[in-house]
Amino acid sequence: MITAIALAALVSAASPVQGSVFGPVVSVKGTTFTITTSLSPTGKSLVSAGSARITEQATAPRSSLKVGACVSAMGTRDSKGVVAAQRISISEPVKGQCGAGFVRRAGGGRPPGTGTGPPRTGTTPRTGPPGGFRSGNFGFAFGSVTKMSGSTLTVKGRSFGSSSTKSISTTVTISSKTSLMQTVAIKVSAVKPKMCAFVRGASSDKGVTVKATDVALTPEASGSCTNGFRGAGR
Repeated sequence: MITAIALAALVSAASPVQGSVFGPVVSVKGTTFTITTSLSPTGKSLVSAGSARITEQATAPRSSLKVGACVSAMGTRDSKGVVAAQRISISEPVKGQCGAGFVRRAGGGRPPGTGTGPPRTGTTPRTGPPGGFRSGNFGFAFGSVTKMSGSTLTVKGRSFGSSSTKSISTTVTISSKTSLMQTVAIKVSAVKPKMCAFVRGASSDKGVTVKATDVALTPEASGSCTNGFRGAGR
């Protein structure tokens, strides 16, 4: 009986566990790369990304901001509810829906560039702003661009903090100072050292080695990766 229990525990311990790690890429070899992360017992994770979906945040041209695009706009909101965007992240709809690039994820955290945590994972639409401590006039709009007129956009999506499925429209204005970013799919061969990588996948050794299903890459900020580290359910 003791032997059977011990064997069962050993098998259970070796079973792959879903989770996530985040950190800077320090080396690349073929379809694998190594990141430094506080979530691995060794301080590093060897990531196998040959079959993973890999995306990167890149500067977006103004032409990518168009009707039908999915956007996540952050900035300041005036008394009329108009959001003056300081940053807009752009992605293409997935099966006609917005949500693939800006979603609430099972492991917690935030999309790249929206706060101090790693990107979220999963499929449930986000119902609140990115989090953290914001001033009272902080403005956020997420959804599909339904109208464009000069430097003014109309973004249709759900209201934050509401359980209602009713959509609302938010007016968003942009200026020459608005940062435009987009999520693009890349090949594993494009992964380079000094990129910041958020990795979702499975590991049977607590993150020392990870078989990735999704990898989200962002550039370093001032020579470092400023996002936090978070595992599944943390």
